[in-house]
Amino acid sequence: MIRHHKIPDRKKVMLIFPPDWFPSEPYLSLPTLTATLRSAGHIVIQKDVNVEMFDWFFSHDFLQKVSGKINQRIKQLRKESTVRGLDEHEIEHLHALINRTPDRISDLTRKAETAKHLVRAQDFYDAEKLVWALNIFNEVMHTISLAYAPARICMPPMETNLPYKLFVSSELLKAVHDTNVNVYRDVYEYIVRPAIERECPDIIGISIAFKQQLFSSMTFCALIKEQFPHIHVTIGGNTVTRLRDVLPEKPDLFTLFDSAVIFEGETSFLRLVEALSNDGNLSKIPNLIYMETTGISMSSLTRAEDISELPPPGFDGLPLEKYFSPELILPYLATRGCY
Repeated sequence: MIRHHKIPDRKKVMLIFPPDWFPSEPYLSLPTLTATLRSAGHIVIQKDVNVEMFDWFFSHDFLQKVSGKINQRIKQLRKESTVRGLDEHEIEHLHALINRTPDRISDLTRKAETAKHLVRAQDFYDAEKLVWALNIFNEVMHTISLAYAPARICMPPMETNLPYKLFVSSELLKAVHDTNVNVYRDVYEYIVRPAIERECPDIIGISIAFKQQLFSSMTFCALIKEQFPHIHVTIGGNTVTRLRDVLPEKPDLFTLFDSAVIFEGETSFLRLVEALSNDGNLSKIPNLIYMETTGISMSSLTRAEDISELPPPGFDGLPLEKYFSPELILPYLATRGCY
């Protein structure tokens, strides 16, 4: 077990797992980092925004918001039709929006709440009931997509897509500020921002495990830096590691966050937190890319973790009752990399 010295100036760290991923169980990155940081005496708040988002999507609160957004879109398209003729796609979209009447959305809301309860109960194992619930989820996601069109918001989340190129930094920056299609701006306002205001963290870490999480992650980063500029924001995870050769060449992206941890992050992130607690010198932290006054720097130091020395994952603080599964599923990792 790694022995950490207790530091007098402990930090409060908020860890975020962003959309979009399957909401059936916690992803292991947050509990793993949490255990390492807590064992060193730091305060850690875990936020699985992904599962909280899906829980919100299938609720009266969010679907009423969607209903209002649909009404705005209808008015906008009708106004456009008086100025110019709508094309075939716009006409089709208008008809689909009009078809989502308030009564239909109210009925869908009741079914969505039932479906959400069903997949968390033993009815999950009834094939007919499960198919019904999944169909309701799909109808809700299609309705959400109409409100945020041309974005496609889906469940399963692997098919979710905003109308921007994922791995082009200029496109990512456009997506971040698009108030029409970027549903993650609303997710931030409802879930992320209130948590930050309530917890007042010193540091926020965002785990980007999958490429489809880039849009939500960069949106959260941009809004955090805009509204809470004093908070150090760092990103990490498999997708960040895959972009390690590209990130140092993208100073525009570093306006959204302060640092990036590549490869395994337990020790590197802990040392980052400790450095920010003390002299702020980041040059000796392994696996780190960061912005300084002279530009973007990439640490020459690397570190691979010995899994036998790491504390067991800590799941305390995660909303375990919100996962879309009839039984609690906690992931377990016995090895890393190629044995």
